[in-house]
Amino acid sequence: MILEIRRIASSVVALVLGACGSGLDLPEAALISIVGAADNQLAVAGDRLPRPLAARVTTSDGATVVPRAEVRWQVVQGVGATLSDSLTVSDGTGEAQVTVVLGPDEGTYLIRATLVAKSGQTVTYSAIATTRPRLTSVEPTQFGGGDTITLRGTGLRSFVRVEVNSRPATVVGISVMQTAMSVVAPYCLAPGPVTIAARVGLSSSQLGATYVAGRGLLELEPGEYASVEPVALADCATVPAADMEGADYLFAPQSVTSAAGTSTPYRLLGDSVVSTVTAPAPDAGPRPLALVFHDFLRAQEAELGREARTPYAPQEVLAVRRAGIEVGDRRSFKVCNSITCSEVRDFSDVTAEAKYVGKHAALYVDVDAPNAGLTDGDFSSLGELFDSDLYGVATAAFGAESDVDRNGLVFVLLTPVVNQLTPPEQCPTSFITGFFFSLDTDPSRASDPRSNQAEVFYGIVPDPQGTVTCDHSVNRVRRIVPITFIHELQHIINFYQHTILRGGGSEETWLNEAMSHLAEELGAFHFRSKNDSVRFSAFAAGNLFNAFQYLSAPGAHAPLFSGGTGTLAERGAGWLLLRWLSDQFGPTVIRRMSETGRVGAANVANAVGEDLSSLLSDWFVANYVSDLPMFAEVPRLRYTTWDFRAVYQSLHDQAPDQFTRPFPILPFEFFGGTFAVTGTLRAGSGDYVSVKLRSGAAGFSARLVDAAGNPLAGPAAPRLHVIRLR
Repeated sequence: MILEIRRIASSVVALVLGACGSGLDLPEAALISIVGAADNQLAVAGDRLPRPLAARVTTSDGATVVPRAEVRWQVVQGVGATLSDSLTVSDGTGEAQVTVVLGPDEGTYLIRATLVAKSGQTVTYSAIATTRPRLTSVEPTQFGGGDTITLRGTGLRSFVRVEVNSRPATVVGISVMQTAMSVVAPYCLAPGPVTIAARVGLSSSQLGATYVAGRGLLELEPGEYASVEPVALADCATVPAADMEGADYLFAPQSVTSAAGTSTPYRLLGDSVVSTVTAPAPDAGPRPLALVFHDFLRAQEAELGREARTPYAPQEVLAVRRAGIEVGDRRSFKVCNSITCSEVRDFSDVTAEAKYVGKHAALYVDVDAPNAGLTDGDFSSLGELFDSDLYGVATAAFGAESDVDRNGLVFVLLTPVVNQLTPPEQCPTSFITGFFFSLDTDPSRASDPRSNQAEVFYGIVPDPQGTVTCDHSVNRVRRIVPITFIHELQHIINFYQHTILRGGGSEETWLNEAMSHLAEELGAFHFRSKNDSVRFSAFAAGNLFNAFQYLSAPGAHAPLFSGGTGTLAERGAGWLLLRWLSDQFGPTVIRRMSETGRVGAANVANAVGEDLSSLLSDWFVANYVSDLPMFAEVPRLRYTTWDFRAVYQSLHDQAPDQFTRPFPILPFEFFGGTFAVTGTLRAGSGDYVSVKLRSGAAGFSARLVDAAGNPLAGPAAPRLHVIRLR
């Protein structure tokens, strides 16, 4: 499907969701059943099952799925198997999920799921653990970078990943009986004892060996790369002389720390220096108003997450309430009316009328909204979009949202109070389109006069004449509000899953925002599957624009930011990281990050099974090489859902004033070993430097150093990637 971009607003959209009741009794959880593909799975002992176990909860006749039903999980056979949680909640499709890591022994494992509302309703899943890889010896026991070594053992199959001190080795041969494997050792490790691991997912077998000092030359073939700690550069990172065809290298200094907000200045030097190029610094201008407001909302969630609380206690009987909401009914809301609304006086009393009431969402409009707004047809279209499309996409990806008022609905309230949050002078550059207010869904705030105790999404109303502040057209509201809705619905789910359901802290903002931007992309993919190219483009455009801003100056931005909610470029970086993780480890990795009490780097490491620092390293290289043919056989260095070079070429052709290059990454370019680049490595990010050797040119060495000329070190975990492109 062609991605069509006409114009991208430079605003930040923030929204809030709400819940109310439909005119029907809520369904009561009565039956639990196995979702077919979840049963009888096969995995290597010690590894995670390829798919989560999924149970569907329905009414007694099996005809209606039940969201937000509690399901308990228990391993009833098999020693050492672990579950991602003992209690999960069914999503909008009625599915409750749990991730299973098998124990170390081969054989059959049984896991039971029990419906909390009716303890007699249970189902049991079977999983088979097969032989995991086992290493018994390595020959030779001492080796250096580029040497071929032979591993012996059992279960050494084609999908086994070999690592030496956590850096990937290249597999070049496997015996017929799967008892021997030949691999090429990675370059530029520190000399001394090393650990060799044969890994399948989370399962691994290890043995020791000795890595010897480098031979002075980094003899990479086109399509190969090495990731080097700066202290090791003096021993091995000398690029050999070019042959008659010349050679192209990409040097990428990066911080691979998992500590958000960490940074360090750097100098990347060749053999000699004629002039120094300085990498761009972050924009020091004031933060847009919409981002300031978003900062306040996430800070409020973090404050609530720090409060001592016990995890949510599931009820034995699912409450059934009759909300009785009909189109035309009215109710009152408290709505935040200032950028840092804290006091009761900072909340407006709003009377709103129901314009749409569906299965999962009820759409309200402020009775004081300006005239010339949405028509009845618009309300029906938007309501159906929230109810039948976006709700299902978000809950299937991230899990269930809260239901603090026990009525099964999310309220969508469109009110000019949201319009008023943006002063007229800000309208041309940044405006607030909506938000989620965490006090609304926190049961511990039931008596707080500022809380509606309902899941509410607050959004702007059309105001073509600008009678309130900005002149928001009907088309703008129809286009932007649904995108913001799914973005903020992820925030509602995240706050519920982390803080309310499990009693943990709120998710770190960099990861929380990345997940909300991924939600926008999942909305785009949903509409692509329905051949709706207009909505596909609308939902995809923002992330592609933000990512373009990041990739155009990666050294100026930190994917793992610690202050505020991140710039648009940093949000683009976060989306790229989660998109790559999902491509590498499957879409269910995202739900594992949502349905947990873990946060930040620890959350990612638990969901994936690898430390974030090693993931950041491969991701940063993939951003440049993913679509290059010579790296087609290196899965870790590829995105599978986007061909970014083709996508950005198309966007550049359509809107060259916004997508100013055919591909956003434009490395600093040098010829030969005469180069110097200075900049700052920010958590997760860095710069790209191209060094070309003409035919027969001499080789050179590279150094990554601090201001005093010492090998760069410290908490930013600096690393230099050397990639041979030609």
